[in-house]
Amino acid sequence: MLTLSARTTVAELMTGPPVLYSKLKSTGIFRDGDDPEVMIGQLCWNFGLNPAILLAMLEDAMATAIVPPLDIAPYQDMDLGALVDHIEHTHHAYLREVMPKLVANTSKLAEAHADNEQLAQLRDEFHRLATELDGHIHHEEESLFAMVRDLAASTAIRATRCGDSVGGPITCMENEHAEAQRTLNKMRALTDNYAIPTTRTTRLWHDTMTELERFDRDLQEHMYKENEALFPRALEAQQGQGQEQPQAATA
Repeated sequence: MLTLSARTTVAELMTGPPVLYSKLKSTGIFRDGDDPEVMIGQLCWNFGLNPAILLAMLEDAMATAIVPPLDIAPYQDMDLGALVDHIEHTHHAYLREVMPKLVANTSKLAEAHADNEQLAQLRDEFHRLATELDGHIHHEEESLFAMVRDLAASTAIRATRCGDSVGGPITCMENEHAEAQRTLNKMRALTDNYAIPTTRTTRLWHDTMTELERFDRDLQEHMYKENEALFPRALEAQQGQGQEQPQAATA
């Protein structure tokens, strides 16, 4: 996986997902035929642009350039109430079970291999992600899922701390999904896609990488179901509810 930095060249960028080069060209600071050996940092400074801004744009593009992890059609056809039940009972329950174990194991692994800076970074990235996800799923269940269940029952949405529209929490969730995807990208880069080394391997190392790979896959499926099925359908359902209410009032 391509790890982006100010020293990444355009040529290296071209070896990554096609969306990266497309995003770069969309800024207008690089065109086909320009020297591809120029580093992103130098290219940005030539145009008076802070490299951090372009790197954030490229990271966002890479975060969304993932291969769909599953067939989304069954979840697009599922009853909305059943869909949030499925996400909560399948993915939220898994996160609550596995995150404390992985927090402990990534800490133990970094401590056992104190000379390995990548394992220390992996520990820090996962601990931050686990903290953010814990708040994320609590917020989702308390606000968005409660609203969706009201929509599924064709009743008026009861206001939560996010108001009485699904749009607000959905925007928040989408932003948090993008940030989680960026962290997964970093974790994959730090571990060479959760590879288990042929030397210095311990049972702890093996178990941690195996569970991290499973965690990554589950979180991708979790976010994909929400981004591609739950969120657009919830927005459509609320719009439809709003359109139907005046007709019922005049009948």
